Parts: sequence; structure tokens; C-alpha cells
Amino acid sequence: MKGETTVISNALLNGALVDITINGGTISVIQPHTSHLSPLTSHLIDAHGLAVFPGLCNMHSHAPMTLFRGLGDDQPLDVWLNDYIWPAEQKLTDELVYEGTLQACREMLASGTTFFNDMYFRLPAMAQAVRDSGIKARLGQNFFGDADDLECVNALMRDCASDDTTNTNAITQSHTNTITLSIAPHSIYTVTEKGLRRCADACADLQLPMHIHMSETQKEVDDCLREHGCRPWEWLDKLGILDKLGSNIIAAHCLHLSDHEIRLIGDHGITCVHCPNSNLKLGSGYRFPMLELLEAGAKVTLGTDGSASSNNLDMIEVMKTAALLQKGWRGDPTVVPAEQILSLATLGHSIAPGQPADLFLVKVTESLSDKVTEPLSHSATQSLSNLIYATHGESVVMTIVDGKIVYRND
Repeated sequence: MKGETTVISNALLNGALVDITINGGTISVIQPHTSHLSPLTSHLIDAHGLAVFPGLCNMHSHAPMTLFRGLGDDQPLDVWLNDYIWPAEQKLTDELVYEGTLQACREMLASGTTFFNDMYFRLPAMAQAVRDSGIKARLGQNFFGDADDLECVNALMRDCASDDTTNTNAITQSHTNTITLSIAPHSIYTVTEKGLRRCADACADLQLPMHIHMSETQKEVDDCLREHGCRPWEWLDKLGILDKLGSNIIAAHCLHLSDHEIRLIGDHGITCVHCPNSNLKLGSGYRFPMLELLEAGAKVTLGTDGSASSNNLDMIEVMKTAALLQKGWRGDPTVVPAEQILSLATLGHSIAPGQPADLFLVKVTESLSDKVTEPLSHSATQSLSNLIYATHGESVVMTIVDGKIVYRND
């Protein structure tokens, strides 16, 4: 794609019909639609009847778990993990992890996701699947116990390295690199104090983010109170991890938080990933304190979790569930409007000159087969509302990463 000029012509963007010019994987020009296109155009995409949106970012997944979809359904988290998932993971090979990851990448691309933040193992196999699919990813090396094998991260940084790979500690910069890495201690209940400290030290030394499950269930909180005399986030604070890593922590779930923990998270600018479908299915909870975290200064993002607990990797479905849950448990239909939930699902990225050309298109034409988006409207508000509340991942007809079409369903 380097040196090529691509034009997405006649696309609906924020209520207007526009032509989007892409050069070298970056959006260069957005202008009102015209029938007179530059003769330098290498590739023309006719987007008549399509609305365009920034690519979605799935901020918590376990990609190879597409292999375990439907395994141990309708079980509590501890039973699900101990009796079903962890025994099955012992049988995985590099080949299986590659195939499971590739399936996940294809599924995410087919539903508008252009970047995912993962936590698993056998990362070289995952990295190959990421490259083969065309998606972008941050791959987190999972650790348990004392995290004895942290040396493998240095090897991963070499093995995963390529011309398109950059390892950076900036959470939001991941959108510009094909593959980045993180260190991922599973949780405070599966990683020892020694292991947590080791992971945090390695993150600081290597300038990598730490990705961890936090405060997912009430049992996790109760066990931490019994064992350490404090709540999960207070435990990380006592270990000095919050001060050491600050905003370089990505924490999945964050459902069961005290006011003090919310302040700790906000004061350190930590990223919390809400996974509503997985949380609901596992019965972990539904009162995610989204507004309180944002007000405290935390970053809030969205994720699917793995296919074994969410059963799909559809971020459009996640956006709807997350928005409806906030309205429902707060008893206020005005909270978390469509514009805000899309911003959370895209890390605040937009379709604008200078931005990576990571985006997806959804059909908005009136037809018997596409009634979910009727009536056809050039209203920016209605177009976005239809995306969040009326469509689903299967409504995506094209996904573009770095200006390259990586999924197409005409």
C-alpha cells in the first residue's frame, strides 16, 4: 500500500457524503463528495449506500479461545476456569493457537474491529496469525504463580519483531503499530505477591503495559479482604505497583469497586476495560461504574473477553449491551449516548486527516435485506444510533486496516 492512493468515494460520514483519500495507510484528505476524482487514484472504493466509522478496538480478549466456544457454558467463573478452561488449555499446541487466533482475527475484522488487546500464551504463533489476517494487536504474555519465566518476554520481543512491529508503553499509540506486546499477570488470585512484583518490575524495565484481570467477582474481593486485609486495588497499591506503572496498566472487568478504589484508579489514570456480555453470562455483575471512573480520571474502554465466555467477538453488540446496561441500572435513558459509547469503543480515534486509515463500512441503503437501518437518513445522529442500537457485526460490509481492505462482504 505504500505510495498508493485509495479513495473511498460517496461514503456517509457524520451526516455528509464525502470522499476519503488515503495515502500510504493514512487518511490524507476528506472532502465533500464529487464525481471528479484525482487521476492519481490507484484504487477506488465505491461507498454509495455505505456509512463509514472508525475501526473498533477490542481491549480485552483471549483470541485462541475461539477453540473453546460453548465449552462449560452456564457455569460460575471459578468452576468454568478450573473444571473446563484450564484443563483444555493444557492440550493446546502452537498449531492450535495459530488456528484459534486466526479464526478470532477474521471474526473481529468481519465485525468492524481493527485492533485487539489480548492476554494469552504461545505468542509467536498468535503474532503470525495477526500478520496473516491483517489486523492490529497488542499481545500480552500471560503469567501465573511466581511468574518465573519472565525472561521469555525478552525472547518474545525478538521473535515477534518485524519491520511493522513496535513495542511502546503508550496505550493509545497501539493504533499505529501492527503488533505491540504487554506483560499479563492473570489476576491477583492466580499470581503471587512475588509474581505481581516481578511483572510490574519487568513492565517498568521494558516499557510495556501490564494487562490484568481485576475486581471481576465479589468472591475475588472477599478473598482478597480475607488474605490481605484490603481490597484488590488497595493490594496493588500496597505492593507499590500503582505508583510504579501508573497509567500503564490495563485492567479488565473492574466491576466490584469501592469509592476509594475508584479514586486510586482515577488518580493513576488507569485504563479499565468493560466486558458486559462476558460479565453477564458468568453472573459476575452488571453495575460497572463507568461514569464514576470517568469522572475520577480513569480511562474506560470496551472488550468482548474470550469467545468461551462471551461466545462471540462482536464489538457492535458489546457497545449496545454496555450502553443499555448503564441506562438500565441507573434508571436514566440519557446516560452514555451513542456518541460516547462509540468513542469508548474506538479509543477516541476518529476518521480525520492524519489518522491511520483503520475503519469499517456498514450498509445503510433501504432494501428488503437491510431493514435494520431503515429509514435511510443522512442525519449523523440517526446513522450512529442505528449502528449502536439496530445493527450487529454481520451488518459490516467492509473493514479497512492501514488503508488496505482486509474484509469484504458484498
